[in-house]
Amino acid sequence: MRTFHVFSLALLLAFVFSFFYTSAQAQVDPFVNGSFETGDFTGWTVVQEPGSGGDWFVYSGNSTPLFSFVPGPPFGQFAAITDQGGPSSQVLFQDVEVPQDLNVECSVIVYYENTAGAFVTAPDLSYLTDPNQQARIDIMDPSAGDFDVGAGVLLNVFQTNPGDPASLRYTEIVFDLTQFSGTTVRFRAAEVDNQGVFNFAIDDVRCGDRVSAIPTLGEWGMIAMAGVLGLAGLIFATRRRNLAA
Repeated sequence: MRTFHVFSLALLLAFVFSFFYTSAQAQVDPFVNGSFETGDFTGWTVVQEPGSGGDWFVYSGNSTPLFSFVPGPPFGQFAAITDQGGPSSQVLFQDVEVPQDLNVECSVIVYYENTAGAFVTAPDLSYLTDPNQQARIDIMDPSAGDFDVGAGVLLNVFQTNPGDPASLRYTEIVFDLTQFSGTTVRFRAAEVDNQGVFNFAIDDVRCGDRVSAIPTLGEWGMIAMAGVLGLAGLIFATRRRNLAA
């Protein structure tokens, strides 16, 4: 029975270790105020193209500061959204240090309403390029220009394209920063409009538990090994009891 207890304890410890290891992986989040629950842009930077008639806003409820009616934030009380009273181009970004030697799976919740109906993907993010009606999310080189769509884009996370529906309900987009481990990258959300009002919103930008709670293959291997050890201990203890009988 003592052997059985030892193996049972080993099994328990292996599962506990695996659980906390997985939880540690899941809790890695380099973003500051990713859900905008401070009610402002703490941790973020907003840049407008000069002369723009719109901006990024933190909003709550069902309307923006410029009185567009939109769905309430999908996470918490606040989200970030663009709104405009004329042609505009604006970006919202945050530089993040990607943790070293970890799987850094991340996600963002996206929503848009394009009253113009159609998207136009011009080769830049300027409202002065007519027509231009698009939104995108990119992982950027921090040294790139704020409105760069060329070599400074390291990874495109989301982009509207001609033919896309005019509306998108709040939808989770998953992306992976593991390839940038140990470096600093820029998360950028950009929106440009000169065809009509275009509300583009993001919320709950994060890395971790929403998309990383499932054990990796290595963790599954650890769990399987613990199961084998526990089963071996059970068989061994059963045989000893049978022999003793």
